[in-house]
Formats: sequence, C-alpha cells, structure tokens
Amino acid sequence: MREVFLKELREMFRDKRVRSTAFLGPIILIFGLLFLLSTVIGNLAKPQSVKVHLLESTPSAWVKRFEAEKYQVQFVKSEPEGRKLITDGKARTLVIFDAPGSGKVLKVRVLFDESEQLGQIGKERILGVFRAVNEKKLAGYLKGQNVTPEMVSEIVPEAVNIGVTKDKGAGEFLVGFLPYLIVIWAFYGGMSSASDLVAGEKERSTLETLLISPVSRTQIVLGKIFALGVICFLSSLSSLVGLGLFVGVRPPGSEMMLNKGLGINGSTVVLAIALLIPLVLMMASLLILISSYAKNAREAQTYLSLGSFVVIMPAMFSQFIGLTEFGKAAWVDYVPVLNVANHLRLALLSKPDFAGAGVAIVVNLVLALLAGWIAVRMFHKETIITRA
Repeated sequence: MREVFLKELREMFRDKRVRSTAFLGPIILIFGLLFLLSTVIGNLAKPQSVKVHLLESTPSAWVKRFEAEKYQVQFVKSEPEGRKLITDGKARTLVIFDAPGSGKVLKVRVLFDESEQLGQIGKERILGVFRAVNEKKLAGYLKGQNVTPEMVSEIVPEAVNIGVTKDKGAGEFLVGFLPYLIVIWAFYGGMSSASDLVAGEKERSTLETLLISPVSRTQIVLGKIFALGVICFLSSLSSLVGLGLFVGVRPPGSEMMLNKGLGINGSTVVLAIALLIPLVLMMASLLILISSYAKNAREAQTYLSLGSFVVIMPAMFSQFIGLTEFGKAAWVDYVPVLNVANHLRLALLSKPDFAGAGVAIVVNLVLALLAGWIAVRMFHKETIITRA
C-alpha cells in the first residue's frame, strides 16, 4: 500500500493541472473574492458613494446640506421623472420636500426601491442626515429655553451584547464564508485528479499492470484513497492561505470584515483538523468509487460533476444555518458536509460543540469506510478493467 500511496502522490504533485486547481485555485479565489468584497464595502462606507436625487425646486439650504455631507447630488424636474428613474434602476433615491403642514412640520419623503440594496443603503444614509438635523434643532431649542438636555426626561434604550468578546469570535462574514469554502475545496481539490486515478488508467491500459503487481488489490485501493485524501486535505488548507494573504495585505474596507478578528486559536485549529480528516477520507473514498465505476475519464468527469451537487447543497446551507434554529439541532450532526461546516462555524464563534463534533467525525468515518469497502469490492472483480 505504501508504494501505491507514494506513487500516486508523486504523480499528482507532478501534474500541473492538480497543482493549479487544488492548491493555487483556492488561494487565488479566496484572496480575490475577499479583496473584491472589501473594496465594495469600503466604497459603500463613503458618503460620496451614495447618489441623492432632488427636485429642482428643493430649498437651496437642503441642497447645500447634502453637498456638505459629500453626497452626489443630482436633480430631476418632477416627481414622476424621479420615480421612473428609480423603477428603471437609473436612480436609487429621490428626496421630496413637501410644503409645511400644521404646526410648521416639514414633511419629507424618501422614495426608493426596496428590492435594490443600494436603494436601501441610500435610504438609511439620507434618513440619518435628517435625524442629525432634528437632534441639532432640538438641542438649539432647549438651549433657547434655558433647558439643558439633562433636564429633559427621555427614553434611553441600551443594547447589551452578552455574546463573545471582540477578541474571541470571528466576524459574521467569516463565520458564514470560511467553513463553506473549506469543505468545498476539500472536494474540488481532489476532483481534478480523481478521474485519472482509476478511469484514466483504464483508458491508458495501465490498470492491468498495476493489478498484476505483488501489491494486493485492497492495498491498491487504500493507497489511492490516502494519496487523494492528502491532496483534498492540502487543498482545503490552501483556502486558509488565501485568507492569510488577505489579512496580511489588509485592503481598504477589510477593517469592517475583520473587526472581530479571525476567531482562530489553538483549540479551533485542533478541532478543524479532527473534523477535516474524516471528511477528506470520505470524499477521497467517494471520488475513487466514482472513478472506479466509470468506464473512462470523460464519463468519470460527468459523474463527478453531478456528485459535486451533493457536496455543494449542504455546504451552501451552512452559510445560512445561523439564520435558522438548526445550528444546534442534533440531526445536523448526521448530515455529511453540513455537519463539518456547521461545527467549523461554531468553533469560529468560540462556541465549540465537542459532543456534536464527535458524532460528525464518526458519521464521516463510517461513510468513508463504506465507500472504501465498495471500491475494494469493485477492484476484486475483473470487470474493473473494462474500458469503453
């Protein structure tokens, strides 16, 4: 088995396609995606990124107010024109100052499209401007009446965060994003070479030579599974290299994404490795099983592409499980891929569930043994050398 393991591992490391897909791919994807998102977030945080449409009849004092806040002010002739621009996606907000009503209350309408994220952001920014003006006017009125703000009774709500402190848990973005990518690349890292390990050898007529070697067929299968498992594991860890590069570069906007740190410490790393090893063994066994079933490399690629959806769907759900009540549900520990992603999420939140993680480890090991056993059974049949 050792000879097969080393042979397959050497060949995969020599393959440029494997190196670029399994190792370089996660690094470029993670760093590039995080860099792009941080740039977008950094731009949205600037007032000048918000366009404000006003009627030409808007009082000049309010025009100067928005310009002083560095908003992009643009004018329209009428309300219907502004509404059409918003519905057509050419404008995000339209601010209309109506005539003062009873009690000289200035009525202001902020028109926006709720389905547009930029419209929602613009609406909140504009309302913030009016709230600041109201607070300033109230303070001036109280001063004119010789009343200090401390003399006025007011309701002061306070939101108290009793969760993890700033230096413990990771930010919401990383909690939803990082576990998903780790488990996804554990599969896609090995997918690039899985079709060649068995199905490819059928096409090249090299499988027969391997089967008549002194090494038993069980050892051949295990050697291939362990070699592919190493590639899957390293590919999964490559996503962390991309994250490390992003943290080191710290592009504009990254402060908002990393304001709570990474949530990675010694116990998190140990738990992550303990969860990933059974996961990559399960995925490697499944990939070898699919490659063994296929008649050629092209057919194997087709099956692997279909099988990737079985991995993607639970991995995608892990991004949103924090918005549901299923994060601590017992059944999640029995769902492959989802169980690992969920426990990685809890670990990043500094809320590890070691009992549930133990169940997830056992489940993935059992599935790895089952897929490996089926692959061994297939190798002990002469039909394994059948080619298209």
